[in-house]
Amino acid sequence: MRGTVRDNAQKLENWFHHHARKLPWRERYDPYAIWISEVMLQQTQVATVIPYYHRFLERFPNIDSLARAKEWEVLSAWSGLGYYSRGKNLHRGAKVIAQKFGGVLPKEKELLLDVPGIGPYTAGAILSIAYDLRAPIVDGNVRRVFARFFGIRASLKTRRTQKFFWAEAEKWVTAASSPRHLNQALMELGATLCSKSSPRCIRCPLRENCVGFSLGLQNKIPRREKRKKMVQLEWLSLIHHSKGKIFLCKNKPGLWWAGLWDFPRIEPTARQKLRFSEIEELAIQKHTVTHHRIQVTPLLIEHRNQKVPSGAKGKWFAIDRVETLPVSSLVKKVIRSRLL
Repeated sequence: MRGTVRDNAQKLENWFHHHARKLPWRERYDPYAIWISEVMLQQTQVATVIPYYHRFLERFPNIDSLARAKEWEVLSAWSGLGYYSRGKNLHRGAKVIAQKFGGVLPKEKELLLDVPGIGPYTAGAILSIAYDLRAPIVDGNVRRVFARFFGIRASLKTRRTQKFFWAEAEKWVTAASSPRHLNQALMELGATLCSKSSPRCIRCPLRENCVGFSLGLQNKIPRREKRKKMVQLEWLSLIHHSKGKIFLCKNKPGLWWAGLWDFPRIEPTARQKLRFSEIEELAIQKHTVTHHRIQVTPLLIEHRNQKVPSGAKGKWFAIDRVETLPVSSLVKKVIRSRLL
């Protein structure tokens, strides 16, 4: 029913040659560029990534330039993309690659896994896509494709299922004519036709051998996992403003957007303790990050001079300079909507 691995791999590669989306990281298979794109694409949509990818490579065209940069420069280029630990790990990883491997991403999986931020998936993506080596990859798209293709109704999170996926990915990439094209094809299929909802099976190159399709279960596989309960977070952001400048402080480790410049925060219950003559409540900003819903109420506070607010540690910055800093998306939203 499922055909041979080689036949399925060939069908998938042929489909990819004719239907692959034109994406900037597919224009040239430079290992550094592939690494950057794969990290950016983690938990972020392609349309969002593309402009960041272009700007990041323009600012840091190679590993050496990234390794020499200051962390704030890297986070500034990453600002707005979210999940800032990815940017920090890229910077740390570039330093390791520059020092240990002469600024070139190694072709050995064991060496890649020693680089900060590079796990089995990213290592496999670099080896197969950049170097065309027979290294398997398993991401969310590949899991979904395999779950439907093999008719897996069990949870995709079990160790047994994960082990099965990696073993199959190894077989498919070994049977492929081009590991580069096969692995991209698996991810492309999951991102376009074999999507989470309303899979377009009629156009799928694997349809004839797909167990999920033959049983009419394509809309029930993968099994829906129980969602984590959403955690509600709320705070007030104090926008101290004076003569074209605003006051920012660095978020401490353990806080949201740690290490980025941000507005000072206080708990909603502390609002009554504020003693300023001019306070204006701005539009509430809402963010959803993983299983957290964050609601932030910005309070605009006008000052006659640029003294440091009592008890705060930070700096005054010219408003037109703020977007060049590593700042949270909240800071950008508030500035663009009210202060520019």
